[in-house]
Amino acid sequence: MNKDKKYYTAGEIAGLTGVSTRTIRFYDKKGLLAPSGYTESGYRLYDKEAFAVLQQILMFKYLGFSLEQIRTMLQSENQDRVKMKEHLCRQEKLLQQKRRQLDALIETVNFAQECNEEDRWDSMLKLLSLLTEEEKMAEQYRTDDNLNRRIRIHSYNTNPYSWMEWVYDHLDLKEGDKILEIGCGNGLLWRDNIHRLPEGVSLFLTDYSEGMLAQAKKTLEPYEEELRARKIAVHFEVADANQLHIKEKEFDKIIADHMLYHVENREACLKTVRGLLKTDGTFCCTTVGLHHMKELHDLVTEFDGTIEMPLDRITNRFCLQNGAEQLQKFFREICREDYPCDLLVEDADAVYDYVYSYPGNAALILDRKGERFKKLIRDKMKPDGVFLIHKETGIFVCRR
Repeated sequence: MNKDKKYYTAGEIAGLTGVSTRTIRFYDKKGLLAPSGYTESGYRLYDKEAFAVLQQILMFKYLGFSLEQIRTMLQSENQDRVKMKEHLCRQEKLLQQKRRQLDALIETVNFAQECNEEDRWDSMLKLLSLLTEEEKMAEQYRTDDNLNRRIRIHSYNTNPYSWMEWVYDHLDLKEGDKILEIGCGNGLLWRDNIHRLPEGVSLFLTDYSEGMLAQAKKTLEPYEEELRARKIAVHFEVADANQLHIKEKEFDKIIADHMLYHVENREACLKTVRGLLKTDGTFCCTTVGLHHMKELHDLVTEFDGTIEMPLDRITNRFCLQNGAEQLQKFFREICREDYPCDLLVEDADAVYDYVYSYPGNAALILDRKGERFKKLIRDKMKPDGVFLIHKETGIFVCRR
């Protein structure tokens, strides 16, 4: 220990901060707040930096993060040597997000109190989905209902080269390849390219949601005979990308289509992905950019600024602008390619359905004010009868 530095015992920290010594010892045991040293009698000693770490732990705990998540965030930030000002800026953003969530909860509770008995039950059910970001995402992907609502709007693509074909072509599959998809959703990538699959490939399709995985099985069920004839094996497995445990190894290709931004523990996930690949294997991951569908987001904000758009915030965690930086820690070669496409939407209902599918309070608000929102959409479509939405989406192709 540095003799010139001032050190504090756990009891002294407890007296200064109000945190019990028992809690401080517990955080040490969990690997969150390691002491700087010990007295000759074996008592823990902490320096001033420990106060900053303790502040972060308590703030993240208040924001609803688990101790495991807090440990991961602290390790990541310590490696990046993030300064205290940057810590505080990050915490401010998280608090602002929590405030927006609380405002939405208050509005929903007020509406539930004011509505009639017939609507109160539905309002209460929708209130439950607002309680945490994790719960909202879990409900969003429990089945493919909301996914299908969103897919509809993409039928107005300006690029005749479909997204599923474009992504498939970047996989560059070969006969006999062993392929893992993380977060397969309802399996549309494989259904739309089912006749193009090389003979003898093995597909390992995983998803966190049992409902989604069941839908993927149903999607591919009509092609079972053809797949058997071409010696194509399809395996389904429930798997959480935050703690990715895959029995199989040595994959030729791994694909994560529009899902890495949902993964809280991305570094651990990417490290596991790299370990699952063959030496010459390829990892392909798709995502969106910071300005993806900006016109639609602006429209929603103009209509009602209280409508939550959590997916917009979540996708910023791993997007086209910051994805390469995150990937380069694990892959030697990273190539980004953007998919050229916009949306020219001629049907106001397609825009409405897309927004209605947002996780959170969108459905509740549109149940009350839906006709007004449809009118605003139709007004924006005049005089040419279409609503232009710019897309910003693409793929990273990574090699070990």
